[in-house]
Amino acid sequence: MKIMEISDEAIRLTTMLTLICIATTLSVGCVGITDPTPNQAMIRENLIFIDPNHVDASFIWNLLLDPNSFDRELVNGVDGWLIPTHPVIELGAGVGILSTYINDRLVIPTQHMAVEPNPYLQLSLEKTRSYNLSGYTIVPKAVAYGTQNVTISASSTIIKNRIIEESAFVKTITIPATTVQQIATDANFAGNVTLVMNIIGSEFDVILNEAEFLKNNVSTIISAVYTSGNNTPDSFAERLEHLEFVEMSRMEDEGGGYTVMIFEKTA
Repeated sequence: MKIMEISDEAIRLTTMLTLICIATTLSVGCVGITDPTPNQAMIRENLIFIDPNHVDASFIWNLLLDPNSFDRELVNGVDGWLIPTHPVIELGAGVGILSTYINDRLVIPTQHMAVEPNPYLQLSLEKTRSYNLSGYTIVPKAVAYGTQNVTISASSTIIKNRIIEESAFVKTITIPATTVQQIATDANFAGNVTLVMNIIGSEFDVILNEAEFLKNNVSTIISAVYTSGNNTPDSFAERLEHLEFVEMSRMEDEGGGYTVMIFEKTA
């Protein structure tokens, strides 16, 4: 009988502690009552906001389980080749995981343009910037050529944004187009630009359409390179070699989705 009393007391104590833990978690704003998915993650000493209404829950939970896994190869590229005194144009900022990491390392944090076309991700990018007092400017446009506007798939999944043709079967949204040269002009970047790209195949369009600008104004390129047909890491390197860039490093993504390549200007 006494054993039963101790057991009942232990159960009551355990239940009380569980309720306290739940209440504490909810009160800090990381977990919502209607949606129990966390909306914040501490990644590489930065607090990242990730709206569970606009980003897949599986992506958020993966970040919480392994916070330093996302963009690992791009981060390694930044660690090895980012020049802190040079201005940065970043294409494909997402929710700001890499953006914030880069910005922390710049001598002049305001010399950083973070381009993100997907409006579903821009809110998280803005809050991430605010949380960490980052200095980057958000450019809510897509880099594209021969058009004033582009249509992108309106997916909330951070890894599936695409510039696509309009379709009755895919939810899309139209946004303004811009170019790397225009971004640099608007920001008054005179030269020695570091170009960071994670734009799921569109990195080849940038090299093809802005060759002269890259040759004369960009000193370092840190890019995720996605293979598609004849577009391969080798062909990417060959195109940049014609623009007098030298390949400094090549790292395969652990998941096999892309290759991170680093290039520097030879002169």
